[in-house]
Amino acid sequence: MRNGKQEVNWSAVIARCLAYLCLRNSEYGDKSTLEQAAFLEKLGLPAEDRAGVIGSTPASLRELARLARKKTGDRRNGKRKRR
Repeated sequence: MRNGKQEVNWSAVIARCLAYLCLRNSEYGDKSTLEQAAFLEKLGLPAEDRAGVIGSTPASLRELARLARKKTGDRRNGKRKRR
């Protein structure tokens, strides 16, 4: 949040505040943590800021995404495993 001169980056603060307001006033405000994170990602927030807005950690969001991919059987290339 601070640059090299120990000044606050106000544009980053404003961006996080606006993202929080957009999330809470959208249909995603009552959705799961993973869906909220996906919404914030579409708004362009970095992973650390997404986690902060939701009240989680970046590692937790990565793990939730990994578990969701594992559950559906999706691979990284977008194709499903054949059973």
